[in-house]
Amino acid sequence: MENKSKSNARTWTIVTIEVALLIILLFPPMVSAKVDVSVDQLDDRMKFEVKNVGEQPTFVLNALTVLDEKGNVVYTSQDLSSAELLKIEPGISYSFEWNMDNIPEGKYKNKIYQGDNKRNLRPISLDFLRGKRQGKPILFTGKQFYKIGEDVDMTLMNMGTRIIYVNINNWEVKNLDTGNVVYRLSQDCSFGYGGCADSFEPLRFLKAIEKTWNQKDNKGNQVVPGKYEVTAEYSKKDPSSGKIKIETISTKKFYIRPQGKEHRDEAKDTGEEDHN
Repeated sequence: MENKSKSNARTWTIVTIEVALLIILLFPPMVSAKVDVSVDQLDDRMKFEVKNVGEQPTFVLNALTVLDEKGNVVYTSQDLSSAELLKIEPGISYSFEWNMDNIPEGKYKNKIYQGDNKRNLRPISLDFLRGKRQGKPILFTGKQFYKIGEDVDMTLMNMGTRIIYVNINNWEVKNLDTGNVVYRLSQDCSFGYGGCADSFEPLRFLKAIEKTWNQKDNKGNQVVPGKYEVTAEYSKKDPSSGKIKIETISTKKFYIRPQGKEHRDEAKDTGEEDHN
């Protein structure tokens, strides 16, 4: 009797596994839509963008609600009950814009509703800092002293609450001892809105662009030890929009040390402090 019970148990186990496999084959698991959301300040406008980065369509309610720090509604694009339901295909973005005229500086929360289908919409919230003035970006190297031949890491970070546009191809390295530019990311690019007009990329608040220089000049030769700086350019407005002001920004000076020199010896030899 005991052996028969064990046999029946094994039979039911096999049947259960077969049924489970059959269900998987007939009804493959649903792939959830994935979305990427971002918020940016454009002059006196706020842009909230949702992008479908998944493999399935997603749905978004065409209504943006903005709340202040106390939870009070300061803006709504339209009533939720009458808002249209938008179907967004994979790879497609949809954006909401909010005019912030006369809105005080402070922290706000943006809210939309998104879901994998029409029946399971859920809120997506994203905090947003309303700034009155554009903060200046910073350009810096990872350290002040580098061994000869060592990669020099360079970072440009947007410290303001609005988008800036950074030219990613014309960063140049100058030897401060001779005054000569020894390296430029692209020799076809010069400063100003010229041959590299299509190289300006938007950079959001606290986002960074990173570059690496291998200490070679544009001819592929190792540069000499000495004092250097990196300079890049950016614009507060999209250069493709017309006449704009191009601004430059430089790192503090950094040093490439001769072979065998110690950090403390180099600092002692220069006898200089950074005032850039």
